[in-house]
Amino acid sequence: MKLKALPFALTALGILSLTACQDDILECDDKATIVIVNNTVCTPEIEVNGDLYLEMNPLDSVEYAADAGTYDLRAKMALISACVDSEETFNTECGETYRFEIN
Repeated sequence: MKLKALPFALTALGILSLTACQDDILECDDKATIVIVNNTVCTPEIEVNGDLYLEMNPLDSVEYAADAGTYDLRAKMALISACVDSEETFNTECGETYRFEIN
């Protein structure tokens, strides 16, 4: 009888762990702003929390509107590139401005 409950318990635990990933993000009326600045001649792919956000143009900047919480930003360069990847973690608060520079 105990062995039959094991798959159910493991499934429930897996579902809980998937839904807990974004628990630290709190919705804001006045969003935080993360300014992303590409100071290179390369075209990095910008990832926010592991998801592709955009491919940036050289020497460009964009703004990302964020709720309060933790955001992992990564600038991923092409496999063969003169530029190097950059990454930074931001703990944002509503209404504040943050800057992610790619050099």
